[in-house]
Amino acid sequence: MSISAAMQLGALRDFLIRLRCHDGPVLLEGDSAGFIGYRLGSGDDGAFVEWALKDGSFTLSTDRLGLFPLYYLQDGAELLISNSVSLLQQHCKLSLDQQAIALFLRLGFYLGSDTAFKGVLRPQGQLKLLVNAAEQRLTVTKPSFEPSLHQHTPARYQELFSQALAQLKSVSLPLYVPVTGGKDSRHILLTTRQLELELASCYTVRVLSPHSNQDVSIARALCQQLGIPHQTLDSEQQLVQAERDKNTRTNFETYDHFWINPAGQYLASQVPGLVLDGFGGDVLGQSKIVTAQMYQLYQARNWSALLQQIAPANAYYQAYFAAKPEWLSNERQLLQRLQHEMEKYAADVNPVKSFYFWNRSRRAIAISSFRFLNGHSLPFLPFMQSQVFEFLMTLPNDLYYSGQFHSQCIAQAFPEFTAVPFATGEESGDILNLPTKFNNYQCLLGEILQADFITVSMRPRALLSCLRSHLSKDRAIDFFYFFRPMIYLNQLQQMTSHPKPQRLRRHSTSGAVAKPPLSAEA
Repeated sequence: MSISAAMQLGALRDFLIRLRCHDGPVLLEGDSAGFIGYRLGSGDDGAFVEWALKDGSFTLSTDRLGLFPLYYLQDGAELLISNSVSLLQQHCKLSLDQQAIALFLRLGFYLGSDTAFKGVLRPQGQLKLLVNAAEQRLTVTKPSFEPSLHQHTPARYQELFSQALAQLKSVSLPLYVPVTGGKDSRHILLTTRQLELELASCYTVRVLSPHSNQDVSIARALCQQLGIPHQTLDSEQQLVQAERDKNTRTNFETYDHFWINPAGQYLASQVPGLVLDGFGGDVLGQSKIVTAQMYQLYQARNWSALLQQIAPANAYYQAYFAAKPEWLSNERQLLQRLQHEMEKYAADVNPVKSFYFWNRSRRAIAISSFRFLNGHSLPFLPFMQSQVFEFLMTLPNDLYYSGQFHSQCIAQAFPEFTAVPFATGEESGDILNLPTKFNNYQCLLGEILQADFITVSMRPRALLSCLRSHLSKDRAIDFFYFFRPMIYLNQLQQMTSHPKPQRLRRHSTSGAVAKPPLSAEA
């Protein structure tokens, strides 16, 4: 760990705490104190978890947004806390939450504090835990904001963003910047250079067709104009294996990001440092996903139409997976959950944006920054710095839906770079060569044959579709994307069918019989 005037840093690592809470805390397994992630200043800004057992009291707290991925589980009379589902699974038998998984397969992200596993909860905000002889208290909270306190101009946006990145001047670690053709990474790159921060590496990952490699040419153009080196990383080729690795390492929280596995491998070979991550800039400032139509449907309380905008039903998918209907979401149940989650944010400037941030972005996107994309380095998330975050959360809807606010901010702050376009998807992606494609097909065929949730009548069709996709350079990837839920479910069933119980070191024991330590999350 290192501490400066502006930032506290704790290296990324997996951990597990097993705590008995009867008549005061008894730490059965894990470290008695720890700090992982980064904290800005002395408060709760940043992305971290911190805990300590001292003088008969156990305390644990996370950052104000609950960005750092953390899970807790009550196992009988004990409380288990970890940032790794695999560690939890090694210490107690996990079972699948079919209802939560069915909603995930439809939406692409989990709702609320749901995970794929019964009883394993991911706090939907800042977690604070206190256990001593007098009380046992667990709270989960979110910050609230006052829109009228902010002047929402591009100049103010840049001022706050520059202040957020300026805190890195006190850090001696290497700084890495992943650069794409989008707005968020460009905003980070240009602002760091304006602040004269020294960058260890700028890099871009190539992708497979039908996706575009325009990111590479745009990133090169930006770096060339800045006079700094740029590194291009080869596209991911082993699709099924990368998907499986991603699922495990991200605790089964996301469909996304298998393709960026080369970035994690690259950074694992570099000196650990900070990766300046553009997480959140799009969904909070200028999103293509959160549409004005969604906002209008929310205002009209038309939940059925809103659901079709967020996650349209797929009859083809339902036909494939009809052998196990428990994995298919119940429409009425999904509508009820969607309405419940949306209404949590009724007081926000844009409830739909808030819903996407707290349920999708913070869960299914940020998880990869901490556990998959960055090797041994910590992610640094400037768009999540408290003042920047509050500015964006209170952004008026006319600016948010203009489709120009973030672009205007960058153009005004850095007019000399306006000739470099943003990505439009014009350049072709890479194509798998025949041996690699054949290897991926073998892996996919094996997954199809394992999948007991694909109906018998659809299995031959799935196998033939797999083989036919070999004839098209793009269909191979499209086919793979369609069958990612199959890989996901295969892994979950394999994981929970073969638990591997083991124990960490034991710090202390007690003969007392403990009562259940905590109630469910509020």
